Amino acid sequence: MAELLKPLPTMVVGHYLGVPVEDRSRFDGWVEQIVSASATGNIFDAMETVAQVIEYFTALVETRRVSPGEDVISELVQAGDGAAVDPMRILGFAFTMMTGGNDTSTGMLSVGLELLSQQRDQWGLLVDQPDLIPNAVTELLRLSSPVQGLARTTTRDVELHEKVIPADTKVLLLYASANRDPRQFGPTAAELDVTRPPGPILTFGHGAHYCLGAAAARLMGRVVLEELTARCPNFTVDAQRGRFSAGHFVRWYESLPFDPYGHS
Repeated sequence: MAELLKPLPTMVVGHYLGVPVEDRSRFDGWVEQIVSASATGNIFDAMETVAQVIEYFTALVETRRVSPGEDVISELVQAGDGAAVDPMRILGFAFTMMTGGNDTSTGMLSVGLELLSQQRDQWGLLVDQPDLIPNAVTELLRLSSPVQGLARTTTRDVELHEKVIPADTKVLLLYASANRDPRQFGPTAAELDVTRPPGPILTFGHGAHYCLGAAAARLMGRVVLEELTARCPNFTVDAQRGRFSAGHFVRWYESLPFDPYGHS
């Protein structure tokens, strides 16, 4: 599974950022070093990696300033109504897309395929009715919730379900829990249903912090399901031999044995 779902987000993110093909293999190591720091405690190694990433994208921004291409960084460099765009804003965008778009997409796809492999009736619906695939992508995003939750601080008193959370309170937004809330998704909230009418999900966050790469993640999910339903309708995965990443930030299968023909 790692041979399929780990390189894909790297290729996609690298492509629209304008990263040369020969440099994209460096992304995975960088991202893993940064996002796993909370679990491994290697904070200084992560900081060194962040410095390498910033150095790399600083050079790429300068290259695109002189020699623009058909990519997002080139567009950002050329934006600004004639005034130079603050390079730190471009670096922030590139850093966010790289670190936020790799393991999260792998998480959605790997956990999603594990769910579909276990529930063959749902997979069969997609094989027979490919028009359900966009629906299925939303459903897999809901149930996989690669980012399980993030910490925030309330800026004012917040009333929620007849409870008041005071201002300046540290809170943990559990997206995975909200995405399975029966008050929002009904009594079958914990079940996979590719025919479920699309509704609001919190996988990509909300408001000003809504995920920059949401559209790209949905596109990757759709293309993967379209290709697998057409090429590997009998695929299986061995979840018993699967291994999740040790990092606390993103939930994704670091290893998940995949049989495209269902021999296992």
